Amino acid sequence: MLKPTSIRIMNFILYFKIAFFVVGLFAFLNSKDLEPSVEENKNLIIMLSLVSILSMAFMIYLINKRRFLPTIIITFVVFVLSYLANPIQFFLSVILILLVILRPTRNYFRGIGVTREEPAAEVIETEAEATEGQSDEVRKEQVVPQAKTQPKLKKDPEVYIREATPEDSDTIYSLMMIAFEEYRTAIPPSSALEETDESIAQALKEQSEFAAILYEDDTATAMVRFKYDGDAIYFYRLSVVPNRRRRGYAKQLVKWIEKQGITKGMNISRCKVRQSVQNNLVLYQDMGYEIVNQELVVRPAGTVKALTMEKKLGV
Repeated sequence: MLKPTSIRIMNFILYFKIAFFVVGLFAFLNSKDLEPSVEENKNLIIMLSLVSILSMAFMIYLINKRRFLPTIIITFVVFVLSYLANPIQFFLSVILILLVILRPTRNYFRGIGVTREEPAAEVIETEAEATEGQSDEVRKEQVVPQAKTQPKLKKDPEVYIREATPEDSDTIYSLMMIAFEEYRTAIPPSSALEETDESIAQALKEQSEFAAILYEDDTATAMVRFKYDGDAIYFYRLSVVPNRRRRGYAKQLVKWIEKQGITKGMNISRCKVRQSVQNNLVLYQDMGYEIVNQELVVRPAGTVKALTMEKKLGV
């Protein structure tokens, strides 16, 4: 995963601080003109210097392992130790604290990395909405002719899916916003863009809805939200980040939903799509879904015709 600028700056500052401490400690150990008060506290100064160096090395390790809470704690430990050192170390520690609370840094620790620009010809995920006020969009991968052949991956990425917890609401919200941003100017715009991190977290805590996150090499890449409605499992807001599309992740999430429904004793898997998005219809029809209902949804920003699609589970 490509690290954001804030993470790269943090690593640079930490390496610089370690080098600064090592040079200072070496000079201190070889100094023969120490003041009496300094000489008396020589062992304490050496111990604090070593603790500072080890703390910063451990912080680099935690950053690379994407451990957010331990990194926050060790950042303040480094801050206190730097305050006892000198003004330069203290100033650099203040910068570290500011960097660690930036949004790109928090996204990095949640596994949402910075991505490189894709070629002009790309895959576009289409959207589907249904009833007003409901979270009922599905997205799928639409194949567009490529401008050039993309290089093959050196190795197959490790892909896995897990059910989300309320603590994952930030990740779910970020993935949804990234995937649905291109539909901000659609008519009508996606209602996903009106949701908030807090509303998602509350729904997960109350278990009025659930979610699953797909990871590629430990990087959160796609997600789907779902709920149980009678004897059906109903999924929506299927989202794949733009630079990870055309890898079959949408289908993997739908298959995960179906298995989850069977596990919970559900008889039907249900979703809603826009009638105008033919690629969505083809995707779900290929997976065994059938149209069971259609409705016209009128919104202030425009009108959309939505189709309800279902698939019998365990057949």
